[in-house]
Amino acid sequence: MDDFMNYDGFGQNIEREVLRAIVPRIATIEIPVSDLLRAVEWYGVMLGAELQGEWSDEWTTAMLHFQGGSGAIGVPSMYLVKTDDTRRLTFKNMKHGYIQSIIDLYTHDLKGYYRFLKERGVDVNEIDWEQEPNRQGFGFRDCDGNSFGVCNVELNGQGEANQAIPQSHPYVWRVAGIEIPVTDLKKAIAWYTETFGMRVLGEPEEDWEAAMLYLDGGERLGVPNLYLVENQDEQRLAFTNTYTNVTHSVIDFYSANVEEMLLGLRSRNAKMNGVSGFFDPDGNSLAVCSAVHHGQVK
Repeated sequence: MDDFMNYDGFGQNIEREVLRAIVPRIATIEIPVSDLLRAVEWYGVMLGAELQGEWSDEWTTAMLHFQGGSGAIGVPSMYLVKTDDTRRLTFKNMKHGYIQSIIDLYTHDLKGYYRFLKERGVDVNEIDWEQEPNRQGFGFRDCDGNSFGVCNVELNGQGEANQAIPQSHPYVWRVAGIEIPVTDLKKAIAWYTETFGMRVLGEPEEDWEAAMLYLDGGERLGVPNLYLVENQDEQRLAFTNTYTNVTHSVIDFYSANVEEMLLGLRSRNAKMNGVSGFFDPDGNSLAVCSAVHHGQVK
């Protein structure tokens, strides 16, 4: 039976279907900041992400949630981590010479959000809207230099029922994608599809420099896609918490079966990081957890 399944590829397909059930969404994105209170206030105003619990001056981390009823289903929380580590969520596209965004938000009003950020002094990429009236996105930085983007493109599985605009923020309320630097795109695609049961949006070609992958489980509503970018910049998605000396994960995948997921990772010889953390083959720091955050219903 094993020989038969391996011969026709059936075994791999079954494994991916199981992984889609085990890893249905992304629970959290972890972000390094230098001043926690300033960052909490910034994310509240600029993104409409609300703090879980009452603020305490003793905190070194803070969990924030996007708001808005069913729109929060599958939308990852933001976990802000105070640290002296100067590494930020950003990397330079060495081929094209620009700074790549890491966390890509969705907005229904691109020009309106651009004006909103500019009026509040946010570091935003300059855009001539008369010259580029059909532009689909732009980049900006948070108060610590972590690289964001925003787009008005509805990615696979993120449309229709997911378009009710909450009242907590006039322009943004969910994450569209997370961009990840890799050295070999084909190898990275193979690793992410085999590890998480993800699917590639479109058919990869030899000249592809990037690929969009999506989790194809049952909880697609609001779940961001992963955008793998082939690049030679050594910067990776990882940072150290100087209070605990722990290398933090940046992307936390949700799984109801954490132990099974970790067992599978160890069997694939993934480099582990603490109790539930691990690295992809390029050194980007990931984790798996069973936490169900506010608004992320089962």
